[in-house]
Amino acid sequence: MCGIVGVVGLGRPVDVAALQRMNDRQVHRGPDGEGFLLAWPNGGGGRFRHAFLPHTNRWDAAAPVSVGLGHRRLAILDLSDRGLQPLTVGDSDVWIAFNGEIYNHQELRAELETLGYCFTTRTDTEVLLQAYRRWGEDCLGRLDGMFAFAVWDGPRGRLFCARDRLGIKPFYYATPAGAFIFASEIKALLAYPGLEAKPDDEAVVGFLVHANCDYGERTLLTAVKALAPAHTLTLDAATGRFAPRAYWRLEPAVQNGKQDAARIDGLRELLLATTRRHLISDVPVGSCLSGGLDSSTVVSLIGKIWREQPDAAQALGDCFNTFTACYEQREVDEREYALAVAHSVGANPHLVFPAPDDFLQTFARMAWHQDMPFGEMTYYAQWRVMRAAKDAGVKVLLDGQGGDEVFGGYAKFRYAYLASLLRSGRWIGLAKEFGATVLQGDRYVLNIRNGYRYLPRQLRRVLGVDSLLRKALRGDWDRAVMGESTPATRWWRYASRNGDGASPATVMQRMQVDDIMVDTLPMLLRMEDRSSMAFSLEARVPLLDHHVVEYGLSLPDRLKIQNGWSKFAMRQALQGIIPDVVRQRKSKLGFAVPSRQWLTRELRPQVSALIEDSLKSAKYVDPEVLRRWYRASPNGAQRAEAYLGLFRLLSLEMWMRAFSIS
Repeated sequence: MCGIVGVVGLGRPVDVAALQRMNDRQVHRGPDGEGFLLAWPNGGGGRFRHAFLPHTNRWDAAAPVSVGLGHRRLAILDLSDRGLQPLTVGDSDVWIAFNGEIYNHQELRAELETLGYCFTTRTDTEVLLQAYRRWGEDCLGRLDGMFAFAVWDGPRGRLFCARDRLGIKPFYYATPAGAFIFASEIKALLAYPGLEAKPDDEAVVGFLVHANCDYGERTLLTAVKALAPAHTLTLDAATGRFAPRAYWRLEPAVQNGKQDAARIDGLRELLLATTRRHLISDVPVGSCLSGGLDSSTVVSLIGKIWREQPDAAQALGDCFNTFTACYEQREVDEREYALAVAHSVGANPHLVFPAPDDFLQTFARMAWHQDMPFGEMTYYAQWRVMRAAKDAGVKVLLDGQGGDEVFGGYAKFRYAYLASLLRSGRWIGLAKEFGATVLQGDRYVLNIRNGYRYLPRQLRRVLGVDSLLRKALRGDWDRAVMGESTPATRWWRYASRNGDGASPATVMQRMQVDDIMVDTLPMLLRMEDRSSMAFSLEARVPLLDHHVVEYGLSLPDRLKIQNGWSKFAMRQALQGIIPDVVRQRKSKLGFAVPSRQWLTRELRPQVSALIEDSLKSAKYVDPEVLRRWYRASPNGAQRAEAYLGLFRLLSLEMWMRAFSIS
């Protein structure tokens, strides 16, 4: 895990001082070293000369640099200086700046060695570079891992950039006058002169409505774009032309008649295999552990590997550390489940206690690190877990991110399955599944407000789920909720037909693809990346190995929802591996925080002072509506959803202040 930046001059020399400033903005992503590649024309014929700083002094400060790459290193594999980047091999004029991990780099290296390629490091970076030299852009189909990288291909005079299939690692770019620039984080781009931090008003309103800022290439700044997951971008340095291109598409495989028991066995083996590969590291590895099914799955699989295959878990050493957020409020505390899992595998559990006074001191720093606003206070719990891991000396953390999207954990997937049973006329199955869901008694499942974006307008009004934001927003709330690209519109489109002629996907599978690639997961991955990198940690997400994602998506709906259970196949596959108190758990919290209590009690003086102040966000919301509402609800008597809206407004305000946006 590292930070990458780059500038390609388009008719103007590269501002090397600006490149340095960009790299410095990401020092938290890589405190273990930095490096720069500077390239400038070497006469005619499109050839370039290169300098790698600080290791050479071949750069003539008067030379008109046309390409610059910068890198901040977080050393995970081969801790020696041989792993410093940007990296090249031999006298090649092909250089790479890479952020991420290639989990099958050992297999790729062996294959490349048989083809005559030599290696001087043990890094996956060198394997990736040699793979590009051998196969060009086609190397992407061979990679298993998380990555965002840029290759300066000197002989071709082009910059080749790519992002992993699920968008686990970030890549942002912009085109200020006379340059193409890119970085791992938006804040690094803003260090480049001439790039204006102007908000995209429509995207800002979309955040307030949907609590999401991460839709494809769009960000909250008009000048900044994200390279979408599973996309490449090739820039011709001579002409300045570039175009993003998709290289992978997520879609369910056609079912081959395999028995359900065989599918579950296959899932178990796949989860073990991918977890084993995610443990490869030359530095200490630990795991987040919320007490939910997903993080408990990861920890339990690690424990099994640790016991049965110690050579595959060398990075754990003699001590496997887990990190859990806890509270005195029982309704949001999950330590009972987390400790059951930690003790079952012999892990050393670290209990972290997020507190409102600490949150207040942290809020501004979180806003800066996250690059864009975040929709819930729950991310503060994640922040505290990352901080605890840093304090404990852990450098790599595995997490259970993605399990809900891949295996059908959200309440809306239950509703989609029931809708499919209804439409297909399977009345007995519908009655049985509906009855089992009701008997589960899980309030998360039964609370339809969790899916308010998918509800018709009149029903939303009756339930009162959007009362605060709807009243405070300057603009058409209903239009924003039901816009063409919103989750609500996509739900009705998916429910209206069972495929588009090009895919055999069910309604549930189409919703899963939407969650994984567009709606839910991109935002969660941004939060995970920034929270971990703020403390110079590498966060790995084995449940989002693309083989696992494709396998989970392709499972029949009945193996995701069955007899009232969500993530049914996952629960079955983990029988005997994970404690039953968690495997058969009916409640669902995630990284919860007692946000309503904090906002109405412990943090009331500070929240009052903030919203009574002059608000930068007044462009989007009416401050007087917000103030009147808050004064009228001193005891937290309003609906819980209104406090989620309140926090979004606070988060937007803090973000605008952190980046001086008006």
